[in-house]
Amino acid sequence: MNSSAGPDGIPAKILINTKDSIATPLKLILRKSLDEGKIPDLFKLAYVTPIHKGGSKLKPEQYRPVSLTSHVMKIFERVIKRNIMKHLIEQNLINPGQHGFVPGRSTKTQLLQHYCDIFETLSEGTRIDTIFLDFAKAFDKVDHDILLQKVAKHKIKGKIGLWLQEFLNSRKYRVVANGEMSDVQDVLSGVPKGTVLAAVLFIIMISDVDENVKSSIVRLFADDTRISRKITSEEDKVLLQKDLNVIYDWANKNLMKFNENKFEQMSHGEAKNIKIEPYKTQSGNEIKIGETVRDLGVIANNNLLFREHIDNIVTSSKIMSGVLLRTFSTRQEEPMMRMFNSYIKSKLAYCSLVWSPWHQNGINKLERIQKNFTSKIYGLDQLDYHQRLKKLNLYSLERRRERYLIINAWQQIEGLTENVLGLKARRLGRSRRIVSAKIPIGINGKRIKERTEH
Repeated sequence: MNSSAGPDGIPAKILINTKDSIATPLKLILRKSLDEGKIPDLFKLAYVTPIHKGGSKLKPEQYRPVSLTSHVMKIFERVIKRNIMKHLIEQNLINPGQHGFVPGRSTKTQLLQHYCDIFETLSEGTRIDTIFLDFAKAFDKVDHDILLQKVAKHKIKGKIGLWLQEFLNSRKYRVVANGEMSDVQDVLSGVPKGTVLAAVLFIIMISDVDENVKSSIVRLFADDTRISRKITSEEDKVLLQKDLNVIYDWANKNLMKFNENKFEQMSHGEAKNIKIEPYKTQSGNEIKIGETVRDLGVIANNNLLFREHIDNIVTSSKIMSGVLLRTFSTRQEEPMMRMFNSYIKSKLAYCSLVWSPWHQNGINKLERIQKNFTSKIYGLDQLDYHQRLKKLNLYSLERRRERYLIINAWQQIEGLTENVLGLKARRLGRSRRIVSAKIPIGINGKRIKERTEH
């Protein structure tokens, strides 16, 4: 939890250290707030600090606004959010294509579902076209009146519905920069940044984006939106464009805007005698057709080999290794492994179910990152790699990816996470054997390798 004090002057540390004493009073305050549908103005104030993202410091668009709100209010919001999410899940009101901020779903499940669509199409010997859309400042553009209508449509009424209306109305902010603070300004639109409820309110706002889409597949991670369709005829291309137009109409109706120059189009597979042609943006411009796209942190390409992504994370990990080894003089095992686990391992593991290499060159490139870093640990430089792994109680990165695949498959079969791979298993004593799946397990299977290389 961020320890800085919010607008109410109460840092998180005080709340943590006094939790046993303040739990009951806070409960009474929250109950009174809910019963009366009122929230103190101080709890609806945010301190906004501009954080430079890179590029020219003279351009406002190169800054990311980071909001700090009351920590007491965040405790209340967590209680409200838990109840709202329970309601949405029990009533089956969450868009099935939405993977952002939903329990059991993540960037991993979104990407796996997308590649299930692709591999299913490839197994049929045809083509799938995907358009990646980009909303312009989606979280900032949410119209409060429209959002509240959708909150009611999701059957969130009564005291919580009235409380949410109060939560959105009359919000204020102050900009904090260079030790100075601006005058108080009104928040006119957007889900409140820096709040716990912002995420769930946004997925409610965008939940009906595909309501009138007839036959294409729409998948989302918060505002990251893609629309796909199998292409077996010229008519399929026409229908995909029609469904795109439906989404454009939804944006207009809901006062949302797109960054059309950031749209990207990618095709996988081949459809005999059907040309790959650009689809159109809302303003009639052609969407850029690419062979590579950065998709939720994974560099994807239309040959499904992920070599660019592997090269990228290898380069990034090498740079981080160099920075850590130059910055910290210690070579003792405990701090070295803490650095590796904190700053490097996550890069090498992120969504590896999707891009895990089958080719030895990629496997070796990734393994060298851990191999070289562990060789710098004091007292282990004379041991070979496998001896170092045994000494450090580590798996090789290749073995870690294999275990991750097995564990994830088990979680899907047991219902602990969404079964996006469509796994089915048969019990054999105390164990289970997978008998069917939508795609080759491990994704980069031999059949796909042969399909993409020939």
